[in-house]
Amino acid sequence: MSTNNQIKVDPRIKRTKRMFKEALISLLEENYDRSKLTVQSIADRAELNRATFYLHYRDIEDLMEQMINEVLDEMYQTINPLSQDNLSLGKASLISFLEHIYQHAGLFNVMLENKDFRKRVFSMLLEIVSLWREERKVKGRSFQVSNEIIASSTLGIVTWWIQEGTPYSPSYLANQIIKMV
Repeated sequence: MSTNNQIKVDPRIKRTKRMFKEALISLLEENYDRSKLTVQSIADRAELNRATFYLHYRDIEDLMEQMINEVLDEMYQTINPLSQDNLSLGKASLISFLEHIYQHAGLFNVMLENKDFRKRVFSMLLEIVSLWREERKVKGRSFQVSNEIIASSTLGIVTWWIQEGTPYSPSYLANQIIKMV
């Protein structure tokens, strides 16, 4: 029995699931018509059997939901505020957020079209903006606009950044965003 109370997942299962996720992302990146997306097309792209798909997922929506949850859980762990050298917490969180997106730009380019995914990313940005607000209060400064407007603007910038192929580094983009507020 494992001492850390985690059940070890067979590496073959991890690999199989990764292959299905990569296949789905690949098809969506090619602007594959979502209405024509089938389990068979995903299985074919993954070079796996359709029956194998059903061992792990109920349907395509289940695959999408699991992908969304995994990506957002990873991202949340990435931006979870940690003290980093002399960076302020809000800036450090924003840079971590952008670095995570940068590392998975293809996935985010596809996933940001999903309304639920976009709402959850927006919520994370709202948390980061709230950190900025608290830091600015301590320094005797405040935002002139609401947290929601700043988070929404930042999400728009991030979406543009991804669609343009991430032409700037995460750190540079974070500095530009922070300058705006």
